[in-house]
Amino acid sequence: MSRPTHTEPRRGGRALALALTCAALAALLVAGCGSSGNKSSTSSGGSSSGASTAGGGATTTAANGVTAAQLQATVDQAMQAHVPVSAVPPLMQQALSLATPTPSAAEMTTAFDCFQKTTCTLGSGKTTLGFADGFGDNTWRRFSKMSAILQAMRYPEIGKIIFTNAHGQLATFQSDIRNLTAQGARAIVTYDDFGPSAYPAYTAAQRSGAVVSSFVSPLDGAPTSAVTTRVQPDICTAGRTMASVTKQVVGTSGVAYFTGTPGNPQDTSWQRCATDAGTNAIFKADTNWTPAGAQTAASALIASGKPARAILYSYSNPVPNIVKAFNSANKPMPAIVTWTQDNGTSCIWRRKPFTLYQTNALNWAARVSVTAAMTRLSGKSVPDAVIYPFPFVRAKASDCDASRPADYPGTSALVPTELVSKILGG
Repeated sequence: MSRPTHTEPRRGGRALALALTCAALAALLVAGCGSSGNKSSTSSGGSSSGASTAGGGATTTAANGVTAAQLQATVDQAMQAHVPVSAVPPLMQQALSLATPTPSAAEMTTAFDCFQKTTCTLGSGKTTLGFADGFGDNTWRRFSKMSAILQAMRYPEIGKIIFTNAHGQLATFQSDIRNLTAQGARAIVTYDDFGPSAYPAYTAAQRSGAVVSSFVSPLDGAPTSAVTTRVQPDICTAGRTMASVTKQVVGTSGVAYFTGTPGNPQDTSWQRCATDAGTNAIFKADTNWTPAGAQTAASALIASGKPARAILYSYSNPVPNIVKAFNSANKPMPAIVTWTQDNGTSCIWRRKPFTLYQTNALNWAARVSVTAAMTRLSGKSVPDAVIYPFPFVRAKASDCDASRPADYPGTSALVPTELVSKILGG
């Protein structure tokens, strides 16, 4: 999927830690956080949705006419657990309220047409949005691209979107950012797989008048001169939460770490923090976040003879290949604690259960990133970081949709059914 830097919670860490502790307990107890009311101070800023904070039957509306109950339902769908709206950063509330109404048939046709191109025109708006992906070569990234398109369509001032894909190459990514700026992109939404190495390109873009907003890839400590707003989890707290879940189900020893692209900052950071929290990693392997890479890593783990009781990983999609490797070797399946949610993983678990914890799919974060960039372009202040809740939830039978392909990321992606079919079948 996804991914990058860090060892300490950023400012607002106490409130964030409380929120994520609740999320961790939710995962351990197979239940959502019942109440919170805490927000990271990094989430405060000039972009408020005006939504009611908790309300089951509330009639208060969010900024675009969505009721508080509807917004709460969207938040819970995105999180795959009950997280009160009051525990969600205001800018995220605003973005998810825009994501709540179902697009019209005409809008979905426009969205998919845009999805299939590297440059598309949405309307007569004067703003060009750049979508810069560091590694756009898997299904998770494609659903994130669609999420950004759907959110962009809520802003009539966006007339054109330009998409780039660096295929995991830093030099290409840096060039992509420069090219987007040269083509007039004033808002740049990015999944950064390269961490600080990309900051000079971002800084140059912002000096030229663009706004840069990242999603999911944790760029902790990134200066606002490079990245205006980071939409991300607290990566170190996420690593500690993974360690806590692992300790609960198997203890602290016999743990393997699987990494995505070699050396990416995201995996480096959560693994360091999971280790600091007491996890004893006996094996590490890169997977490039691909099924083949994950199967190779699992086979290498088996061949090592090291008794792995759990595998911690940052992408759910390749997990079925890990399961296949262990089944082929007639070895007991370790517990899996992983980021994102994937239909193939959920369904293989339902057929032959093992201990499995996943987060939600996280694709919706691209929507928040678009809202952050457009809010700043409108002249309003935005927080330098939108730190979202990040619960790890134990697998349940309803996570599997047997009518969908294995690479479907699930309903938390907030992509309408009609578009899901087209993305997966295209």
